[in-house]
Amino acid sequence: VNVAQKEEDALNLLFLGDTNRVVAETPMNDASTRSHCLFIIWVESSQAGSDTVKRSKLHLVDLAGSERIGKTGVEGKLRTEATSINLSLHYLEQ
Repeated sequence: VNVAQKEEDALNLLFLGDTNRVVAETPMNDASTRSHCLFIIWVESSQAGSDTVKRSKLHLVDLAGSERIGKTGVEGKLRTEATSINLSLHYLEQ
């Protein structure tokens, strides 16, 4: 878990995560993301002189896209990845 005290730090973490995502070229997509991405933001706020603390949690989710393996014509490792992506999306639908 990474902690950001400022907006700039949070954006830098978001960009770092985006650059670490796995991307591959397929016949149907030049930059097909091969991984899911979760960015969770926790926010705490309070007023000066108050003991009350408000907490919020926001989930930003970017899922790898499903692929029709027959249409893409991918083989080998990319085919295995596409199968895993499709299976994970199937379970998320449940």
